[in-house]
Amino acid sequence: MGTIIIALIMFLALVTIHEFGHFIVAKLSDIKVNEFAVGMGPEIFSKQKGETKYSLRALPIGGYCAMEGEEESSSDPRSYDNAPAFKRFLTILAGPVMNLLLAIIVFTIVAFNTGTSTNFVGGFAENSPAKEAGISLDDQIVSINNKEIKEFTDISNVLRDYYASNAKDNAVEVKVKSANNGETKNYNITPTFENDIPLLGITSKMRNVSFPEAIGLGFKETWRNVKMIFNIFGMLFTGKLSFGALSGPVGVVKEIGNQAQSGVMNVLYFLSYISVNLAVFNLIPFPALDGSKLVTNLYEMITKKRVNKKIEERVTIVGFIILISLILIITIKDIFTLF
Repeated sequence: MGTIIIALIMFLALVTIHEFGHFIVAKLSDIKVNEFAVGMGPEIFSKQKGETKYSLRALPIGGYCAMEGEEESSSDPRSYDNAPAFKRFLTILAGPVMNLLLAIIVFTIVAFNTGTSTNFVGGFAENSPAKEAGISLDDQIVSINNKEIKEFTDISNVLRDYYASNAKDNAVEVKVKSANNGETKNYNITPTFENDIPLLGITSKMRNVSFPEAIGLGFKETWRNVKMIFNIFGMLFTGKLSFGALSGPVGVVKEIGNQAQSGVMNVLYFLSYISVNLAVFNLIPFPALDGSKLVTNLYEMITKKRVNKKIEERVTIVGFIILISLILIITIKDIFTLF
């Protein structure tokens, strides 16, 4: 039950931050905002301040920033639909940007509290292939298949690239510098796979960082996650990764439970990861997502022509139905994997 509550709070926070981005830029752009809601469903509390109603709603599964004329026709000169295209573009873009800013801030906090990873072995997972091969604590991972390992994240990148075009039962050559005598030794290791992701079964030895360095790491980790998500999309569309590897709300709740057992910093890291996912996902130019509106506004900015609103509304409805259907399918899959 506690895990579900934590998951709902995290999801509500991410959506609220996203919608606040739309809200604040709409206000700065003089676009009329009718309501800013935290949560969905029946209203629990609301307060009217000026032209905008601020409400708290019963279901902690989302929120919204209801702008005048965004979803319906309006003659109000300050409606979203009557605003210049560049203002509409910036207002929509602000949602994903806020999620990225949140990720940078939280990744910074995590880096300052936990330090940064190194290419030294700090621990082993259960049934670790690396440990079984003879690698010891504090050993340094020098290279994998002659590709230099400078950072711990390089390990997963090299393994992913190799097994994208090679069989899973192939071993990789891991060069290690011993913590005991400084000698280098090569090990042939066959990784384990979890959701098609190759793993050596090791964790990194952490190094403490200053706050300025932590800020840089916050930006760096956010960008690394953005690139990773795009790589995952690429692997999905090329068939190198199955759609079964995707997780929906149920899978996210399960993972939050796993992270909560490892401490607050792990939960915060996962929060940042989901925030980056939410930002990137919304930037996809698919109907019903922010990316679709960004494309139509950009088209108008370039051509000075508007996309037919009725056609846009119909396409958005179809896109929304497809998205909901996909979420339901993934959720059903996640439920079955629980048993």
